[in-house]
Amino acid sequence: MKGFTKGFIISSLAYLVFTGILGAAFIPISNIPNDIAISTYGLLVSVVHSFLLGFVTMMIFGVSYHLIPLFSERDFYSPFLAFIHLALSNIGTLGIIIFMLFLNYAVVKISALIVVLSLLVFVFNMFFTFLSSPRQSEIHNPFGKGDKEADKAAINFTRWSIIYLLIGCPLGAAMFFKPALIADFRPIHAHINLMGFVSLMIFGVSYHMFPRFAQRPLFSVKMARWQFWLANIGLIGMAISWWFAGSVSSAGRHSYFRTHRNSGRLPLCL
Repeated sequence: MKGFTKGFIISSLAYLVFTGILGAAFIPISNIPNDIAISTYGLLVSVVHSFLLGFVTMMIFGVSYHLIPLFSERDFYSPFLAFIHLALSNIGTLGIIIFMLFLNYAVVKISALIVVLSLLVFVFNMFFTFLSSPRQSEIHNPFGKGDKEADKAAINFTRWSIIYLLIGCPLGAAMFFKPALIADFRPIHAHINLMGFVSLMIFGVSYHMFPRFAQRPLFSVKMARWQFWLANIGLIGMAISWWFAGSVSSAGRHSYFRTHRNSGRLPLCL
């Protein structure tokens, strides 16, 4: 296992512990007077991002860096960029988690940009990895040969998963910079990241691993292809529907955000 892969997995587990500590902090804070309830919201945002951006996403990155070369039969374009990705991801994620606790929005915005930058490094590295020629010598897969057709389906899922991450993460950063966008972008941001990035990456890894675990070919590669198209059409349809629905009914919500922005009680992000 490569050093950057271990780094992502260790980081993921550390964020899981940190999430538990932050979650437990809700118990004493629930007894604090309501006049500082905004601090509770800052803690909520920190917990959500510690779990999803820290634990879940870091684990997916670690597993991706380990498995993608196996089922794509390609070497990574740049291991050095993988280490850069690891460093930037942790700096940005910790910045969001820690400084949201203190409601330091200026540092949170910078941290969000660092997270987006780390994402661009990841996408750049993966893009040129997938464009590279397959290795002439076979890469040893400790899980066995599996199902080559299922591996091709898995690559489609992982490619589109990365595309959704490239869309969803900047949407989250945009909400930090312009809170009035929260009402329109929050459901799109949440579903693109969870149903798009997380779910499609899990599907891709599953189509690669399950035939090897079962030691038999996938029951129906055709069904996997249908699932790929149905999942993408459904998610894109939901995102577009929310976008147009939000554009039609957002005037009142934007007025609410402008009215409450200076009160310090305005939520920044899901």
